[in-house]
Amino acid sequence: MKEVLKFIDSNNIYDDLIVSFDTEGNPYSYYGSDKWYLWSLSFNVSFSRLSGTFKSTVKYLVHKVISNDSLKSKKSVIKNIIEGAVIFEKCITGCNGVSYDFIDDDEDFRRLLVEAKSRSLKFKTWKNNLVFLSHLHNAEVITREIKNYEELALYLSVSGASVSQAVCIPESIASKYYGEALSVIETYYSYRNEISSCYDDYVSEYLESSKRYKSNISARRYALKNVKRLPKNIDIQFDYSGSWLSWLRGACYTVIAAFTGCRDGEIKSFDIDSYQEKKYAGMTVPVLHGLDTKPNAGGVARHTSWVTIPSVKKAILLLWDAFSFAREKWREKADSIVHPDERNAFLEKVDSLFVTLPYMRGHRPEAGKQSLAHSLNTFVKSIGYRATKDDVQEFDLLNPSRKGELKIGQMLKVHPHAFRRTFAVYLVRNKLASLLDIKYQFKHMNIAMTSWYANQANIASYVDMMIDQDLQDEIAGENQNYMTDVFYHIYNEAETLAGHEGRRIKNLRAEGDTRIYLNREEIRKQVQDGRLSIVEHPGGYCTNPDCDRICDMTTCQYKIVTKDKAKKLVNIREKLIIKYNDIESLGLDMPNVTSKLFYEIRSIEQVLSEHHLEYVAFNKKDAYL
Repeated sequence: MKEVLKFIDSNNIYDDLIVSFDTEGNPYSYYGSDKWYLWSLSFNVSFSRLSGTFKSTVKYLVHKVISNDSLKSKKSVIKNIIEGAVIFEKCITGCNGVSYDFIDDDEDFRRLLVEAKSRSLKFKTWKNNLVFLSHLHNAEVITREIKNYEELALYLSVSGASVSQAVCIPESIASKYYGEALSVIETYYSYRNEISSCYDDYVSEYLESSKRYKSNISARRYALKNVKRLPKNIDIQFDYSGSWLSWLRGACYTVIAAFTGCRDGEIKSFDIDSYQEKKYAGMTVPVLHGLDTKPNAGGVARHTSWVTIPSVKKAILLLWDAFSFAREKWREKADSIVHPDERNAFLEKVDSLFVTLPYMRGHRPEAGKQSLAHSLNTFVKSIGYRATKDDVQEFDLLNPSRKGELKIGQMLKVHPHAFRRTFAVYLVRNKLASLLDIKYQFKHMNIAMTSWYANQANIASYVDMMIDQDLQDEIAGENQNYMTDVFYHIYNEAETLAGHEGRRIKNLRAEGDTRIYLNREEIRKQVQDGRLSIVEHPGGYCTNPDCDRICDMTTCQYKIVTKDKAKKLVNIREKLIIKYNDIESLGLDMPNVTSKLFYEIRSIEQVLSEHHLEYVAFNKKDAYL
């Protein structure tokens, strides 16, 4: 251990040690630098958040990782080392320590734990950061060995081991956000090139006029007068900071995220060529192609695809073309970068879908997490939708681990991952189609949305597209949650039930039969094991695990109709009566059709009776009077 610490304390003599080479094989990064460009890993390591002996120690650890030829996932290991190193330096310096061997002293370690606990970090964060201590121990920098990371992470975390699930957006709020975003895409799509051209004129004129005028208002007024080819049919707002463009970007991001279920990092991997349409067996499947943010065991990013809708193509083209003026300015800046590897890496970021404005404070062409979060918030605020009582109740139902977080009258700010979970939940609960614009209709509205998605994903896989397996697993998990919720309601909460299976369950409940599962965990276990299954129909539920959704629900022995479903049957009954009356009034001889219609009407009336819902009984003799 002493030899290691001696090396670390004096490793400035190794400042000229080469740690990376460029693509031509020339020395590039040196040990003494605060930033190492690891071209072979397509990854940069920055030590700027560390200081003194802490920095020296971490450089030593990272160099060991780089030099380990048997280690495959070097990128993820280095990331964990850096993040853990930063938080433990803060904790140790907070206790007046000066190096990581502060951890070895028992009294100092107890003080360190108190300081760490005061940081109010989550269980998962501590679980990841504590791995850094194993790197210190394995490198003989410290002697203390932590054997139970989960137990210590649990002790240090602010909320125990509980992990709040990503938000699922209530239907009315999602409908408002998604609908507005789709409307923005349709409104500005045809003017995307004009937006870029006008903004290019405005920024150039603003920079010139600001030299003449001290007032920003005067400079802006002059710049607006000199904008050429300004479209007359749409409202484009101009400002040097790009607030309006940020709002537009928020709308485009919403459409892409809402109708793919991608993670934030995956969305940021998209470019102008990401949208593709695959044809197979006479069907066209729109997909987005990008990089999975969860790399494989070797740390290599995987190319993955996501089933989507055609409107996403417009969102991508609008985003790309409206920001083309900014992209060109970034390309001009790239010309001043001397080293070809640096220039190529820079240009690769310029070609990403989400770019920043080159004349602002940032030095990176790609929009980061904060920039995109600002765009989303700007877009949401512009809508101005405030949560109602029903929205809050639905929010608490869909997000039990976040119950109480949304209040009546509040605006719901959305985190990028909320779109992913909302996509999965609405897919399972057959609500996704209701959030789409009327120009895009599913061809088979009677099939379950999960079946539609599975079918599209299967077709894409047939043409060698790797579909996001994590998202499919998440959808499957939400499907189990949904079935558990429905069964729990049927077995324990529903006051009235109709249908053959519904009446059987109602009778068993009345008799206190032990076969009724009262516990959510028991129900979920039955669902996971495949012993319980339920399929939603327009007029009820079917517990037949092999249901194809085209059975006759009027005679189905597996049928369950809850009160909510029964209320929806009222409109269906009215339409059936109108259809019956039309046939009779025209004098058409169609006894088989009218008999079936009459039977369906009476079946619905029986369901309404069992749920004590009022109606006027249909009578053949009164049919078309």
